[in-house]
Amino acid sequence: MISYADEESLAKSTRGRQITNTESLEVLENMPRRSKMLFGVLTTDNKTMTENTPSKDRSRYNCKRYMFFLDEGAPEISHMCCNVMKKSPVHTYARKTGRKPITAQLACESRLRSQQWLRNGCNGFDMKNPISNPMAFWTEQDVLLYIYENHLPIASVYGDVVIDYEASGRIENQLTWEDLGLFELEKPVLKTTGCNRTGCVFCGFGCHLEKGQGRFERLKETHPQLYEYIMKSWEEGGLNYKEVIDWINEHGNLNIKY
Repeated sequence: MISYADEESLAKSTRGRQITNTESLEVLENMPRRSKMLFGVLTTDNKTMTENTPSKDRSRYNCKRYMFFLDEGAPEISHMCCNVMKKSPVHTYARKTGRKPITAQLACESRLRSQQWLRNGCNGFDMKNPISNPMAFWTEQDVLLYIYENHLPIASVYGDVVIDYEASGRIENQLTWEDLGLFELEKPVLKTTGCNRTGCVFCGFGCHLEKGQGRFERLKETHPQLYEYIMKSWEEGGLNYKEVIDWINEHGNLNIKY
C-alpha cells in the first residue's frame, strides 16, 4: 500500500525539529485517510496510489509533488503570516472592543467560504467568531457589473472595468439583443485591465499557477522599489525572494516568473 510514498522524504523533520511528516512507514499506515492522500499514498476511493493512477482518481489534497520542500536547504514557507499579520490582530481587537466584523467576503472565492455560507448564511451570528458577510451571495461578475454600471472609482492597481469580448463570444461594437430592444438587460462578461485580485503585495501563494504575466513581473513594472526590496538578499537588506524563487524553480521543476 505504501510503496508509492517517498520514505526518505517522509522521514525528515523540519529545521525547527518539529515533526511535520511521518517518521516511519508504520506511522504512515496509521495516519488519517486525508493525511494519506496528502502524502500521495491513497486515492479518493481508498485505493493504493501508483504511478499510473489517473489524475481524476487523485485527491485534491495530494501534495506529493511539493514534498521537495522537505529537502535539505529548502526555504521555510507557510501560511502563518496571515495569522500573525491579519487574523490574530483582528480577533484580538474583537475581544477587546466587543465589536464584530462586517466583511465583503464572497462565497465563490473558496470552497471553505462556500461551505460556511451554506451553513451560516450571510450573518453568522451564532458562530464561534460572529461575522457578517452581506455580499456572500454575490459573484465576482456581480461586483464588476455594479462598478461598471454605476461608474464607481476603484483602486488604480485594478485598472478599468471593461467588457471581456473574447469571454463573451462577441466582437467589439457588435450589436446585442439589448441594443435591438429584444431583451431588457443583457449582462456582459466583464474583466479588469489591471490586477483581477489583490492581497498582500509580497505573498507568493499560487504564483506557480499563473498564466501570462506573473505577479512579480507586474510588481516590477508598477512598484519597482518594492520589487527591488523583495528581490535583494538578506545581506543587502531585502527579503531574498530571488534566491528563494530560483531554488523552488530548480528543485520543483516550476517556472515562477519574476
